[in-house]
Amino acid sequence: MKVQFRRDYGFVKNDPTVATSLHQGEATDCHPYYLATSEQKTGQQHLYRVSLSTLNAQPKCLSCDILRESDSTRCLYNTAKFSTDNSYYVLTCAGPGVPEIFIYNRSGKEIAIWEDNEAVAELLVSKAQPIVHKYKIPVPGGFNAQVRLLIPPDADLSGATKYPMLVYVYGGPDTYQVTEKFNVDWGTYLVSNKSIIYAAIDGRGSGLMGNSMLFAGYRNLGTVEIIDQINVTRHLQNKLPFIDRTRTAIWGWSYGGYATGMSLAMDFNGVFKCGMSVAPVTDWALYDSIYTERFMGLPTVADNLQGYEKGQLLNKVDNIKTKMYYLIHGTLDDNVHYQQSLMLAKVLEQKDILFRQQTYTDEDHGILQSRTHLYHSLENFLDECFQTSS
Repeated sequence: MKVQFRRDYGFVKNDPTVATSLHQGEATDCHPYYLATSEQKTGQQHLYRVSLSTLNAQPKCLSCDILRESDSTRCLYNTAKFSTDNSYYVLTCAGPGVPEIFIYNRSGKEIAIWEDNEAVAELLVSKAQPIVHKYKIPVPGGFNAQVRLLIPPDADLSGATKYPMLVYVYGGPDTYQVTEKFNVDWGTYLVSNKSIIYAAIDGRGSGLMGNSMLFAGYRNLGTVEIIDQINVTRHLQNKLPFIDRTRTAIWGWSYGGYATGMSLAMDFNGVFKCGMSVAPVTDWALYDSIYTERFMGLPTVADNLQGYEKGQLLNKVDNIKTKMYYLIHGTLDDNVHYQQSLMLAKVLEQKDILFRQQTYTDEDHGILQSRTHLYHSLENFLDECFQTSS
């Protein structure tokens, strides 16, 4: 496997990698360490070591053959932290099973098991876990969207029973959700306790799949990444008989809240019945300029005013009248300012579009102090949308 460094720290070879992190190597023999995924297995992340002093050096994977202590399965998603003198590193086997943490010396010899999380692993054995299905679905430009479905553990997949589906979206540039990393969250609860399918879609603009896909939405936030959420969801509805196309919803937080609103506004074929936006951006001209201008340029006629207007949610709300919509924000949000939701609410009200709104007084972007109330409120809204019981 011959490699060549590129400016973006990727590599040129038969299965191109996307380096996610570089670590300082040994100063004496120029051996950097790096974490990387491959474009063929974007959900996996491994630790590599390569010599820069050898022409056409072959990188060595330091985590590819590591087996978990608890069940002897391979660690497919790994992270690493190095000591200050690079003599040792802490390797976290972060998935797909319960995370385990090891200490290695820089030559790759295991020194100790720091944490095996045995108690957590034993606890989960007795719990019904979601079934994980993954798909690659073609999207425009010759790309493939990565899809993960969490399916109820006792689900009938024949199509005799239809299950509601909730799509969780973030969608921001160079972000991703579909990996082998272990995770238990609200979606896991919905799948296991309420028989709701929980979906994640990494479409155009996502990371880990090469620069061409990453830059597909450059200077055009609110376009290709939204189209992919809608069209991939519709593809799933058409191809998987156990998905209830009449009970499909979407939700997200921050950029995901924006993507939720945009998806409802741009969904003219009834893919989504309802949506829930937490702390959404609604006008990029009013968001953090350091973030926004990196992806959009300037909101001027000479630069990209058209892109800002095209990506604005405020001027696209008419179609939301055909949906159930829940808008949530904290008044003390210093990231996405409360103003963003107030402006959206004003436009919806002026157009006589009915929606539900929740304001969390003195809560910032994370709504940490009212998190229990938030998730109970989201679940209550979903029960209304899906016509299910609490």
